[in-house]
Amino acid sequence: MMAGAPDWNRFAGVSRPVAAAVLGLLALLMIWGAASDVGRDHVAVAKPSSAHFDGLVGDHALYARIAQRVDAGESYYVAAAAEHRADDYPLRPFMTVRLPTLAYIVAALGERKAMLLVLVIGGAAILAWYRRLRTEPALPRYAAVGALFVAANLTQLAAREWLFIHEVAAGVLLALALALYRPARPWRTMAVVAAALAIRETILPVAMLFGLFALINRDWRAVAGWLAIGLCFAAGLGAHVAALAAVTTPADAASQGWNGQGGWIAYLSFVQASSLLRFFAGWVGALLVPLALLGWAAWRSRLGLAVLLIQLGYAALLMLFARPANFYWAMLVTPTLFIGLAFAPTALIELVRSLLRPRTAIPAVVI
Repeated sequence: MMAGAPDWNRFAGVSRPVAAAVLGLLALLMIWGAASDVGRDHVAVAKPSSAHFDGLVGDHALYARIAQRVDAGESYYVAAAAEHRADDYPLRPFMTVRLPTLAYIVAALGERKAMLLVLVIGGAAILAWYRRLRTEPALPRYAAVGALFVAANLTQLAAREWLFIHEVAAGVLLALALALYRPARPWRTMAVVAAALAIRETILPVAMLFGLFALINRDWRAVAGWLAIGLCFAAGLGAHVAALAAVTTPADAASQGWNGQGGWIAYLSFVQASSLLRFFAGWVGALLVPLALLGWAAWRSRLGLAVLLIQLGYAALLMLFARPANFYWAMLVTPTLFIGLAFAPTALIELVRSLLRPRTAIPAVVI
């Protein structure tokens, strides 16, 4: 690392070939996205002919109706099966029916109190990220601006329709869990990840990643904790599968599968539709998303590595498997994605500095 370079910046003092490769990849992704129709034909929102309920449309209406029936005393699985059949939603395989946790919460608290609960969790996530970025000893003071990006991309919490989308609740819990993560004290993160996992099973890769980190650190207590969470999740998922099997038949509609294979442009489109970027032209996201990922790649820390791996992992899942109608899957990671923009300017400066650094002259050998 060069003298005077920030210790937290992974790109400080890298070789010229590495700097050229990183800047080249960044430019390629930006140009590719800016030259494409981000959003067009890659995101499928609810149509006027979709299911309607109390001002809600599509999936929002489906999950709201299920929660209402649970509130009326009906079994979750009976209600879910009936509502899926009513609007020709698939019931097979089991992943097509959400875990019952969110429906029970909304039914128990009512919509207003459930919205307030999610807003409080969102506020806690914003505050936790502000404190984390402000107090990390290696980071510059301006890094705390990243908390504003979290706040900007949690604006959907104030909209009633998003209360019923499981990725929103799981995503805000994940944002809080990441801000709280400290390898020496993982218990708060464990509790929050377990709560997110109870709402959306697609949080499982995060729990597995933290378990792997604990294993690498040989922190056997943490390993046992993450293993216990995994076993409880497996038991809960097994109960979900069994309960669903009791109310479905081979004649019920099956999913068309998850093989979207939309690639980079689909990923950008999903992020745009699931974040504050929905108010901007597609080329804005085409420039900002690669910069955000670059920023996360720059932060040399266990938390920075964890978030980078989570962002890249879910980006790969979205690029390979998500269909246009699954765009809201991105809400699992958009709350934390743009924190990386706080690190991106310094990362770019160090990469350009490395690229422009004069070659060291090779001394002549005197024979």
